[in-house]
Amino acid sequence: MKLHRFSVFGKGLAFAALSLLLIIGAEGSRDGAAQGVQLCLRVLIPSLFPFMAVTQLMIRSGLCRQLGAKLQKPARLLFGLSGTLAPVLLLSLLGGYPVGAGGIAALYRKRMISAQEARHAALFMVCAGPGFVISFVGAVYQSRQTGLLFFAAQVCAVLLSGIIGGLFWRKAENDSILENKTLSLPFSQALVEAVEAAAKGMFSVCAFVVLFSAVTGILAQWIKSPAVLSSVYLAAEVCGAVTHGAKVLPPPTVAFAVGFGGLCVHCQLLAVLKDVGVHKGLFFVFRIIQGLLTALLVQAGMRLSPRTAAVFSTAAAGDPALVNESVLSGAVMLAVTAGFCLSVRQLKNR
Repeated sequence: MKLHRFSVFGKGLAFAALSLLLIIGAEGSRDGAAQGVQLCLRVLIPSLFPFMAVTQLMIRSGLCRQLGAKLQKPARLLFGLSGTLAPVLLLSLLGGYPVGAGGIAALYRKRMISAQEARHAALFMVCAGPGFVISFVGAVYQSRQTGLLFFAAQVCAVLLSGIIGGLFWRKAENDSILENKTLSLPFSQALVEAVEAAAKGMFSVCAFVVLFSAVTGILAQWIKSPAVLSSVYLAAEVCGAVTHGAKVLPPPTVAFAVGFGGLCVHCQLLAVLKDVGVHKGLFFVFRIIQGLLTALLVQAGMRLSPRTAAVFSTAAAGDPALVNESVLSGAVMLAVTAGFCLSVRQLKNR
């Protein structure tokens, strides 16, 4: 009873602090929310919504199941999953963060995959699409080649994490293939339902982006160090992490931010996957794994491509500012690694 009272008191105190923060930092909150709305209109909706609609249409029209039958063997061999999820994986790589989660949730609701299979797929079918990475990240670094490097590294990280996870999932109880006897919808009805579902998902994504942009807008008023502010964005919101981090953080750290996604993306995905019941600890672990793999692959790409490495050379060698920023980035990576260890410990206890 005392613990319950303490929990209620803690939540009330947190809500009071958040309300006070919004009042004190009203100007920063307003500016941040406005930037979030612009980001949704200029970047997220044009790059995400079409793929979200196409994913829903493939599932409702029956095309996803038909293609999955052709891809059953490679999907099972590589990832330990049924072929029905293969088209969703492809669209998640092309569409962006919420596309894969939306497809997985739709397949699960249609009883085309099992709960266990949906939980496994949701752990690694998470990435930013080429519309964001190549165009947005490439524009920030003023190099399309850099955007391509980031995107290739992230795709490899997704596939590698899926293959690694598949080695363990094959040993789990196999209830993956469910027979969905529901007939495919007529194309016109499937199209209407697909657009409606994609619109609802897009609204949820934009709502989280605006909220996190408002909070980070408040923090931007008070944090004067560009490196510290970039580290805050790295943990919270990927667009801000790229925009601010490209100026002060090493490129592999920015690549980690793209692979990691940030808490804003995590909230979006977990909201979409609420019916699936994804293990939050494992989900966070996989976000870290994909972030680290993306960072390592970008670092390797920089060494193999002198032209790309030259794009990242924004400070002279031996610059104290660059050294300080590298130390700060290392501290951020250490903090995230600590979160990883805590998550693993939690899993072992359970």
